[in-house]
Amino acid sequence: MHDLLRVWRRIEALHVTAGVDQQWRELLGDDFGLIEPYLRPEQSLATSYPCPHPIHDGCPRRVVHHGPGDIVAVCGNASPQCEPVKLSRRDIVVRTLKIHDWIAALTGGLREANGLDMLDVDTPSGVVSIGVLERRGSRLPVVWIRRALGDVENLVRGIRPTVDGDGLVAVLPSALRGQTDRPLSGDIVLLTAPETDDGDLALWRALDILDPSYRQRRVTDPLAIFDEVTVEFATVPGERHVVRINGNDFGGFQKSDVKFLRLLYLAAARASDPDTDGGGWLEKWKLQGDDKDHDIERLRKELEKYHLPDLGPDERKALIKSSPKRDGTIRLAVHPRHVRFDPSLAHLELVGERQTRGKSGKRRRTPGAADLAENLERGRHVALKLLADARKLGVPGPDSIGG
Repeated sequence: MHDLLRVWRRIEALHVTAGVDQQWRELLGDDFGLIEPYLRPEQSLATSYPCPHPIHDGCPRRVVHHGPGDIVAVCGNASPQCEPVKLSRRDIVVRTLKIHDWIAALTGGLREANGLDMLDVDTPSGVVSIGVLERRGSRLPVVWIRRALGDVENLVRGIRPTVDGDGLVAVLPSALRGQTDRPLSGDIVLLTAPETDDGDLALWRALDILDPSYRQRRVTDPLAIFDEVTVEFATVPGERHVVRINGNDFGGFQKSDVKFLRLLYLAAARASDPDTDGGGWLEKWKLQGDDKDHDIERLRKELEKYHLPDLGPDERKALIKSSPKRDGTIRLAVHPRHVRFDPSLAHLELVGERQTRGKSGKRRRTPGAADLAENLERGRHVALKLLADARKLGVPGPDSIGG
């Protein structure tokens, strides 16, 4: 289903959802096979065919039937610019998008990608029900306006009384230019269509609009989620670890195996629990820290220390939250679908010990070297334990290579 979402915006941008296979291939490339099950052959054959060199006035080419089995596509210019292309009958079969099947598959994918429950409601033509968002104590039906219609605001206001919930979210069509996310009376929110190809509708935008103070409260609210934050983990084997936040390389955690792996394990616990608001909690002792939580504070300070655009130091520090139940659990306060593990993690190597070696590869002999070696061995043991536990929760390991 994720693959289907990769092409949905390109399909929805089409003004005419019919063409010969070559036209579909030009639009979708290697993704043509994804849409093929949703195409229906028509009885009529194409009278034109896409030109491989569309630079002349007579493009596309005209289809000429010289006889059974003798079909060619000829240049439309008075003085032909291209050689005729021989075609088979199959080449000129027009295939049309099966709208009902396509919409059913697409809305199912969007519902799954955004963690929505089923929504069964009759909608006007051109409007599709996607699902119900249950977040932050609210229940919000979500509909999608597929095509640009006349008065969108009145259309959505007319839908609102027909659905049960605490409001209504309407995702606008991508073809509707010059629009912004905005509220309407009756707890209705209009959202612009995201430009991503993963089907994520970023519905947290509606939640923020309906509760404008949430972003201020989330720093101190122990149950708050930073919905717009995406955290990605990767590694340059044997050299450094990589944390990216909202696509930006983060300066911290690069050379500390234990810090990186504690955050990785915390992220794995978050990603493995689909309960966005209530789940993702991990017992602190599993992070192999001390009884007074100094190691967890070091993680928070590492997040606080390095700059990121659009996310201040207090917000970064608050990404790690302790449970208000005082039950000894913590969590990474992001959406579980916004935690990503790069395949490079399957090749992860500890990098901390390399910093104590000279160019020859031998350990440096310095005062306190014996104590340092003991600390390194202890840290190595903790790091390997954290890595093993994180892999049990879905972080790529050697067994996932090629799988």
